[in-house]
Amino acid sequence: MSIARPVPILSRHERMRYRNQGRWILRELYREPSGKSAMRSSHLIAASEPAKRASIPLGAYGPSGENGAAGSTLAGTLHVCVLSPLGAGLYKSDVGYSGGAEFQLFLLARALSSEADYRVSVLTTVNDGAGTEQVGLVTLIKRRAGGRLDNNGCWPAPKVIRGYVSAFLEMFALLRSIDADVYIHAGAGVEVGAYALICRLLHRRFVFVVASSADLCEPYGKVRSPLRWLYPLGVRFAHTVVCRSEEQQEWLHTRFHKVGVVIRSAHAEVKAQSRDQAPSERHTLLWVGRVTPVKRPHQFLDVVRHFSDEPCTMVIMKDDGYPDLWLEIRKQAAALPNLRVCENVAWHAMDRFFEEAKVLVCTSEYEGFPNTFVQAAMAGAPILSWSVDPDGVLVRHGIGMCAAGSFEELLRMLQQLLSSRSLRDEYGRRAYAYATEYHRLSDAVERFKHMIRSL
Repeated sequence: MSIARPVPILSRHERMRYRNQGRWILRELYREPSGKSAMRSSHLIAASEPAKRASIPLGAYGPSGENGAAGSTLAGTLHVCVLSPLGAGLYKSDVGYSGGAEFQLFLLARALSSEADYRVSVLTTVNDGAGTEQVGLVTLIKRRAGGRLDNNGCWPAPKVIRGYVSAFLEMFALLRSIDADVYIHAGAGVEVGAYALICRLLHRRFVFVVASSADLCEPYGKVRSPLRWLYPLGVRFAHTVVCRSEEQQEWLHTRFHKVGVVIRSAHAEVKAQSRDQAPSERHTLLWVGRVTPVKRPHQFLDVVRHFSDEPCTMVIMKDDGYPDLWLEIRKQAAALPNLRVCENVAWHAMDRFFEEAKVLVCTSEYEGFPNTFVQAAMAGAPILSWSVDPDGVLVRHGIGMCAAGSFEELLRMLQQLLSSRSLRDEYGRRAYAYATEYHRLSDAVERFKHMIRSL
């Protein structure tokens, strides 16, 4: 009886083509740039020839992506491209607020675009209406979203493998056509490895910004993909990594043996009268976030039930990855008479919620440095966190309280804050002083500019 030979998952021609592409990629990553264009192997990378321009020398950068003492400094007008797949809505005033990492990149893009020495573009993903649009001084490049390529964490089928390769080549061609000097991306994902590799091939700088502590605490962050190994590879190949806290900087060094730059989350200063709101105007317990399991919105609903005499507000953003949780939270919230729910609020309308807050309540399992902490502090609102306290700032600077993961302690602390107006006012004054010292947008932008110029 003859045994049928297994059918290879890829054809012989495909295996040879992908192997040759892989060899070319490795050769380009480790070679010194020469007078010949690195793009001469166009038969391997299906994209048009780039415009002629001098390559930025990478001789001072080893495969780990660390700066050497002999590294060159970028000068002249710089083209910075922000890679923000989920941030398209932030550039449209009538679209809901996005996640914290995207919002920080949005603030950075707007601030840099106003500088004469910077040209800023943003590459984002949309379901329809792909193309290029000028939004103020920022060039918004809208790329049409493709289908998901994940295969339930297992090694992918041939169709998915081809999809990964096709997506990589498409992104290579797109970033080459954008032709920026520096590319910036925030948050873990397979795409981090792709961006870092492409930037190496194009002899451009890649900056990775840590979005959450979970990006660093585990070998692959929270990435669930057959190609999840690309994420740590991308972190190592990034020319620099921006951390939002000193804890993240330590984790980065421990996990990836890289020295990160700490640039804290930032926000524009609010008007003076906002932080000095009269007690009658600060009337609500506030929760702000995307509806995802890690944000634990159910826990805030339990807080609302426990303090049934207190007006409460939830500002929620939908995450397409958790449609059932979204429906469940909305259903439960509708049954609570002391809870007001506001959905998909535009970013420029967010400050008023913090200005009205007696206390900001955070129930997240983990975060980076939450935008909501900075916004609450800028508005002079005390912060109460179930678990998250980056660098211990809530306790160390006296701007709020942390329950260390205990729901009973969270309720006790909240009762203490609600029982004393003077205590809330004192926390609020310290919160504002802390935010203006450590989280001013102008300071963060200056640090980014210095970092970019020194790459």
